[in-house]
Amino acid sequence: MRFILLLFLSSYLISCEKIVDVPVKEDFSLDIDYFGLKKGNFIEYDVVHIVHDDEVDIHDTLNFKFKTLVGDTFTDNQGRKASKFIRFTWNDVNDTWKIKDVWSAIIDGKNAELVEENQRIVKLSFPIKLSTPWNPSVLSSTNPESYVYSSIHSPININSFHFDSTLTVLQNNYYTLVDYKLQTETYARKIGMISKYYKNLRIKNFDTLQVKKGEEWFYTLTKYGQE
Repeated sequence: MRFILLLFLSSYLISCEKIVDVPVKEDFSLDIDYFGLKKGNFIEYDVVHIVHDDEVDIHDTLNFKFKTLVGDTFTDNQGRKASKFIRFTWNDVNDTWKIKDVWSAIIDGKNAELVEENQRIVKLSFPIKLSTPWNPSVLSSTNPESYVYSSIHSPININSFHFDSTLTVLQNNYYTLVDYKLQTETYARKIGMISKYYKNLRIKNFDTLQVKKGEEWFYTLTKYGQE
């Protein structure tokens, strides 16, 4: 009888124990790979820059080579481990890369951040989901915007390269009688940004081919790897 009573009390006490939910840590490891933030990762691009000014009959096109390289890590002003993000332009005279500037990049929780000209921009937001917007300027003093993934985990061919898994960030898509803005960046897993498309134009009567003023930028990957 005493054994039965003790068994009953033990069962009762166990059933009355408070159930504590253990938080599950979100795993963004596969998503983070799209930022390509690994020391030695480099990407080379062909860049086309077009400037329009119809009032003075200017429609100039400039072609050049550009390169980015993930450099050494360092501790930023917030005590976080960041990476140097080195940008190069090609010197045609010496046939060598020349450092243009050094930015910084970091993965911090749900954000992949790039410090551009002292402005911290959230380039990618985790977890990666279609049509879930974020404000890239939430950590900077620039005007609020809204970025969104327009495609995720998609295969893409660029030049002679095939990428099994890419995502595209739609940064701007604005179209009116006199304005046309379309800006996107595409990232490949474990590599980083493989293409960029930027148009900010003044147009005539909804016609994107009748450009009055503005500029266009096109970055297209030509080479990537480790160094």
